[in-house]
Amino acid sequence: MTEPSGWRSRRFGPLPRHASAYAAAVGLAAVVAAAAAVVGTTPTRTEWTSFALLLPLAALAPRFRVSVGRNHSFHTGPAFIVAGALVLPPALVVGLVVALHLPLWSRADQPPWYIQVFNLSNYTLSALGAWAVAAAVGPGDDATFALAGLLAAAVFVGVNHTLLAIMLRLGRGHTFRESGLFSATGLGIEFVLALLGVAVGAFTEFNPWLLPALIAPLALGHRSLSTIALLRESEERFRTMFESAPTATMLLGVDGSIKAVNRSLEALLGYTEDEFRGHPVGEHMHADDREDGAELYAELVRGDRDSYRREARFVTKDGRTVITHLAAALVRDADEKPDYVIAMAEDVTQEKQLEDQLRQSQKLEAIGRLAGGVSHDFNNMLTAIGGYTAFALEHADEGSLLRSDLDEIRKATERAALLTRQLLAFSRKQVLTPELLDLNEIVVELQTMLRPLIGEDIVLSMKLDPALGQIEADPGQLQQVVMNLVVNARDAMPAGGALSIETANADVVDELDEGSIAPGRYVTLTVRDAGEGIDEATLSQIFEPFFTTKDSDKGTGLGLSTVYGIVKQSGGFIAVESEVGVGSEFTMYLRRATDVRQPRPEATPSPVPVPVLQDADGKTVLVVEDEDVVRGLVRQVLEGVGFDVLVARNGEEAFALAEKHHIDVLLSDLMLPKLGGHEVADRLRSTRPELKVLYMSGYAESGLFSDGVLPPGTAFLEKPFTFSELTGKVQALLS
Repeated sequence: MTEPSGWRSRRFGPLPRHASAYAAAVGLAAVVAAAAAVVGTTPTRTEWTSFALLLPLAALAPRFRVSVGRNHSFHTGPAFIVAGALVLPPALVVGLVVALHLPLWSRADQPPWYIQVFNLSNYTLSALGAWAVAAAVGPGDDATFALAGLLAAAVFVGVNHTLLAIMLRLGRGHTFRESGLFSATGLGIEFVLALLGVAVGAFTEFNPWLLPALIAPLALGHRSLSTIALLRESEERFRTMFESAPTATMLLGVDGSIKAVNRSLEALLGYTEDEFRGHPVGEHMHADDREDGAELYAELVRGDRDSYRREARFVTKDGRTVITHLAAALVRDADEKPDYVIAMAEDVTQEKQLEDQLRQSQKLEAIGRLAGGVSHDFNNMLTAIGGYTAFALEHADEGSLLRSDLDEIRKATERAALLTRQLLAFSRKQVLTPELLDLNEIVVELQTMLRPLIGEDIVLSMKLDPALGQIEADPGQLQQVVMNLVVNARDAMPAGGALSIETANADVVDELDEGSIAPGRYVTLTVRDAGEGIDEATLSQIFEPFFTTKDSDKGTGLGLSTVYGIVKQSGGFIAVESEVGVGSEFTMYLRRATDVRQPRPEATPSPVPVPVLQDADGKTVLVVEDEDVVRGLVRQVLEGVGFDVLVARNGEEAFALAEKHHIDVLLSDLMLPKLGGHEVADRLRSTRPELKVLYMSGYAESGLFSDGVLPPGTAFLEKPFTFSELTGKVQALLS
């Protein structure tokens, strides 16, 4: 049973059998000793007077008891018992013991009867033991009296604490150390109280009527005991809070050495208190944080500041680094001089990791939006540059310097177009055409291309799961992912090494530690190399566009950013593990297809366009494009092959023209002010279901054609495009 008692609790319950036997034995011994003391005792009148004066003092003493620890309390009762052992016969000594315990039995919070009986028996045996020792020394001069008192006090305290400690060991399982009965403080205070009995006895022997004069010093003694008890209670309360605090806490000396730690710090860093004690706290801090920490601590212990807060990294016993918010406060002594420092460290490792991941994700998202917006505008310009360059080439003489210059412009335009496609891949704004496919087939098809690409000094191995599930993705984009990862692995092994490609099914039940891969059923592609590895600082930037650790002539910094964008736009995830000097491992997670549809048949290639369309005459194309230069170029190309062309800058102009003219083909940019290209097409088709639609863009709106399926009578033209691609798409729609 547990009974509340202030901020602590008192435990009462039935005694175990062996403890009950011990209590009975002590009680029987006390009865026998008391009976022997009473028989044949005839107190004198002086002894009765002394007894009468000591009796009320002994009875009042427990009323002013001071509880210390959890097993015993202090009061001035032992002083009167020892005094009685020096000046009274044994029968009256027993009477003092009974008078001492009677007030305890009237308390509202009195313990069970067997505890009261044991305490009475314990005091009886202790008091009679003290009397026996004093009687053995015998009456004599003052020195003899003092010696008898000293021995009586020692016997009383020793017997009392021993009997009680044994009971606590048998009844509650407390060791002698845990009981606190044999601590220096417990024994010392009890012995001092018992020694007061020598003075009380001397007063009684000299003139018992002077005993009331002892009330003042005894009250002062009670006050001292109360102060000690409050200090001890405060210490125990602090110790309890210190040990049970969920925050890792330590006490540091002014020299920076660790004086004490709590259990939370032991759990955080993995060291025991003995391993911490006496060592400088800097030994457990990350090397990069020690200098700043030492400067702040020096200011603290000099008294220049009272506290500080900082982020600090500690190294655990097993070598891990934990990030903490460290708060340190200076504690001063009574003279306002620095005494010690209390420091608390809150583990924020996981929060910092999540914060870094969120910041990295937001940074990549912002870069993606910027790249997508720039690519959209850049594609319009490249369309115009490439188109008008083609016009100029048609009129340039073969072998002329002008034609050579124009051809270089055309090549630069093609390289710039490739760059924008890579940026769009990272920003996840490409228009994908996903198919139901087997990832193993993609890898096998690329195998013949990969072997000469990686070189003879790299050993390529493949481990493809024969039971691999199907995925739905753009096969061309997946080929680009595999190629980029393999090229990246090759560059990480300039001296050769082992390169492996593995596929497998994976079921993610819970979110991984990074929090980036959602639960689900996946197909994984892992590219593993034994190269130089990637350090922690570089690892956080590898997917950023234009970030590269390669020489300027060996990489543009768009390989991994393209991989990242394609995987994300395909609804997947990518995880990286790397160790410097060991190698790197890139694992791509793609959702497993849940339906049982057959893979889509390969698209029939568009017919090769001809310079002039035979069926262009009489056909009207409505071009909706907000960029003037692109709109003019498209009009010039289509009119050049025989189409009637109407042009509009936005949806409103397109609707107005459609009301006045018959339109065979709508050629619209996807990104238009106010209404988008697909909204314009939907409104026009509501009254003209037979209308053919050709979308053009280098930038896919969110959610548009997310399943890769274009509506019937619809095609897509990616910017920048050539004349033949433009005319070929229109001819294919009309056919």
